[in-house]
Amino acid sequence: MKKIFKLFLLLSVASFAFLSCTEDDGIDNKNYGPIKVTKVYRHSASLIKELDPTVGARLGTMLRLEGENFQGIKKITCNGSPAYLNPNLITENSIIFRIPSTDSDNTDTPTGDDCDEEFRDKIIITSNGNSDYVYPFHIMGSAPTISSISHTLPSVGSWVTVAGGNLRGVSEVQFCDDLGNVVASTTGIRNEDPKGKSFQFQTPSFPADYEGGYIVAVTDNGEAASPNYFWRVKNIFLSKFYSEEADGYWSYNPNSTHDSYYAWGSGTTGNLPDMETYPDIFPNNDDPFPLEGDGPKNPEIFRAMPVPGTKIPVIPLSDGEHSADGGACIARACFNSDACSGRALGMAQNLSSGVELFNTSTPNESLALQFDYFIPMTWDSGRIAVTFVDAGIKWMANYHPWTTDPDSYKNGMKEWKTATIPLSQFPNFAEQSYGYILKNTIAGTNGEYACQGMIAFYNDECDGKPAREMTDFVLYWNNLRIVPMTTPDISEEEE
Repeated sequence: MKKIFKLFLLLSVASFAFLSCTEDDGIDNKNYGPIKVTKVYRHSASLIKELDPTVGARLGTMLRLEGENFQGIKKITCNGSPAYLNPNLITENSIIFRIPSTDSDNTDTPTGDDCDEEFRDKIIITSNGNSDYVYPFHIMGSAPTISSISHTLPSVGSWVTVAGGNLRGVSEVQFCDDLGNVVASTTGIRNEDPKGKSFQFQTPSFPADYEGGYIVAVTDNGEAASPNYFWRVKNIFLSKFYSEEADGYWSYNPNSTHDSYYAWGSGTTGNLPDMETYPDIFPNNDDPFPLEGDGPKNPEIFRAMPVPGTKIPVIPLSDGEHSADGGACIARACFNSDACSGRALGMAQNLSSGVELFNTSTPNESLALQFDYFIPMTWDSGRIAVTFVDAGIKWMANYHPWTTDPDSYKNGMKEWKTATIPLSQFPNFAEQSYGYILKNTIAGTNGEYACQGMIAFYNDECDGKPAREMTDFVLYWNNLRIVPMTTPDISEEEE
């Protein structure tokens, strides 16, 4: 009899355990009153702020809903993506959860027009014993960002490409000074990438006293600011070349025979290439250069490296001194500008003249070198290198955008672009301040003089392609400038 009783007891306990496991995540199945949401807050460790549902919040934001009958909540979706529910954060009148950044398939939670209208801008709450409760709430994508601008000194009317993330529904681009004042704007927007990675704006005219600043893209996901390196005309330290004026220290003998294309100061042209000498470059004699596209055009004066049509042979590099990786590149062909034999002092003066945005104690990590360039032929190997002191790779930084944006260079560029090289990419400058650059630009590493210049390793074997003799590669460039590159915080969201 005792055995029968024990068996009955065991079966009873087992059946109770089985029944308890079938309940929905620990929430009983009794009916609750209808759900009602009265208020919504942004809820974090540092901020609790009531939100306007029409303004809403971004993906990933922690929310706290206040209302009635929340105990029976089984599921919450935002724009159709299920949110994670912690039972410990659910009470009768409050629930805390995060707007999900991804859906059940681990893809990005859709926002805006990417989301079906049935679920768009809606928090839908499913509860035991009730029909779904729909709470209208604007859900924005992750904050938009700007990572680069294709040209920071564009001509008026030209189209400029802005790259970044979550740049969806761009309606306007504002141009701000360093105090945040909007000095100009444009609604000329086109070619918005479906994934929000880029768009183009048409350059408006700027007030004569505008000394640069940053741009702000107004999007469906909020506003995004660029680094503050836009339109820094005042920071140009090299532009006139042969001029006897501000940067005359950089003058270069136009009567040179250009016997060597590998020594400092050789293999370069001076002012705008002569149309009679190079009719293939200027077939109509008066058209802007380049001839195709509606992107930024050339500056009034620029250099070409090497002289167009020059035959550049492959030169063995025995010591690897200028190689980006200390000697693995066994061949190169290079050409550069000149600042040797005492002219480095002139460069230092120009680097420090007219610059009010930073000083000698400014960290190099917040500064960059910019210059405008154009390469009209295929560029699929090598790099542009810039050095402030001719003493090896630790004073040199490399620029090779064809590796990350090959489509722009596979048939030759259609418009001028701006190269932006953070000063921290020069190994010897990385942990230093701007004053360190000025000091070494004047004295050099041997205490006598420094050589600065630009080099084009356009057929390096170390890039995975055999070095080859070339006759058509030309790099056009001008407007070297030192610019700030911090991004202003324009977020209205408190942390």
